[in-house]
Amino acid sequence: MLDFSRDELVGRTFAGESLVGADFSEATLTRVVFDSCDLSGAELTSATLDTCAFLGCRMERVRLFGSTLRGCKLTGSTFVRAALRPLTVDGGDWSYVSLRAADLRSVALAGVGLAEADLTDADLSGCDLTGADLSRARLRGVRLRGADLRGARLDGCDVDGVDWAEVRIDVSQAVLLARAHGAVVDG
Repeated sequence: MLDFSRDELVGRTFAGESLVGADFSEATLTRVVFDSCDLSGAELTSATLDTCAFLGCRMERVRLFGSTLRGCKLTGSTFVRAALRPLTVDGGDWSYVSLRAADLRSVALAGVGLAEADLTDADLSGCDLTGADLSRARLRGVRLRGADLRGARLDGCDVDGVDWAEVRIDVSQAVLLARAHGAVVDG
């Protein structure tokens, strides 16, 4: 097993590598790229990830408990049974990511790009999604109770089956939801 715990990695690239069970706990990673890597079982507890990229990576059972992600790109990566909270997120592009059934309760994802993300059955209760781009994201069965979606882009989303109880939305989103449920909105 590879051990990078408490290391400082800058500008390194891992391409097509098996990093199964690798330990990055308490490490600081800056501009590190993981391209098509298998990070199943990797330990990233309390790691700081600054402008890192996980492109098309497998992230099964990865632990990001207590980690900070600043401006990270997770495009096309798949998270399965991952420990994702508590987690601090400061922007980033998570387009095309698969977070099916992920537990992201109360994680702040404000301004994060989640276009075409698969959030099916995920728990986003209490999440701050203000200004997030959820264009064409798969939201079937997602739990949003108490989430804040004001200013988030929801165009092209299938909003059927979403529990909107206690979700904060803005006027344009209210119109979008009304139209999605067959209402005719005038004026």
